[in-house]
Amino acid sequence: MDLKDLLTIVMLISGLFLAVIMYVLLKRKKLKAKALPRVLAIGARVYTFVCSMIFSIMLRPISEFANYTINNIFSSLVFAVAGYIGGRRISRNMPE
Repeated sequence: MDLKDLLTIVMLISGLFLAVIMYVLLKRKKLKAKALPRVLAIGARVYTFVCSMIFSIMLRPISEFANYTINNIFSSLVFAVAGYIGGRRISRNMPE
């Protein structure tokens, strides 16, 4: 098994674990529907940035650090916008 495969599996498991935690918080009414878009946007951005930085640091040369850091910042921003839009759609359909 390559390092790339191992990192992908670990990132997938941690992402599914975070999704289950959010689902449990929603079902127990600890997370309000009004806060869901912000939580998803911030969570998606942080998760994407951290995972992509770990992936880049482990697999790419350190000489390209500035290049992939800037690239990861902008790609995580895209995931944050998608998380916010998805959170708004989900929160609209949730009963209060």
